[in-house]
Amino acid sequence: MRRFGWIGFWAQLTLSVIGAVILLFSVAFTSLAGPRASLYLTLVGILAGFLSAFWNYGYLRTAGRMQDFLDGADVAKVRKQSVVDLVTRGVLINVAGLGATLAGVQALVGTLVAKTLSNASVNPFMASAAAGYNPVLALDVFLVQAATNTLLGHFCSMACSLWLLNVLGEGRGLRFQV
Repeated sequence: MRRFGWIGFWAQLTLSVIGAVILLFSVAFTSLAGPRASLYLTLVGILAGFLSAFWNYGYLRTAGRMQDFLDGADVAKVRKQSVVDLVTRGVLINVAGLGATLAGVQALVGTLVAKTLSNASVNPFMASAAAGYNPVLALDVFLVQAATNTLLGHFCSMACSLWLLNVLGEGRGLRFQV
């Protein structure tokens, strides 16, 4: 539990920090035309990523309490069901973060496609004369990178949590032999 807690914690924390920095950088240096739903949904996914990193740190504390109990220290017994509930809540946090970020990516890609299609009919040499000309900037695409980093963080953390559920024996029919 300690090993997968560390893997999930560092993967989630690193990728959430990178996603947050990219999101802040992109928002600071570009103007998003159109709905801001993609920005807000990606931000919700990043915040869920930080919550998930905190939750994975809780796995480390639980693993420490389990080890203290096994070593004979005078601590309360850790029940299997409470550990399963803890890991299940971690999976649910990651599913919520994945869902919000995926919805944000869909909105963002839709906005970028709309900008690309609307720019296809504009003569690039007369861009200053076109009233509705709104080119797709590299920083607009940078938001896609922030969202995919967030998605990868949630995926890594959820994979670690699901592996822990499998090891705990709650993976009904998902027992793997290593």
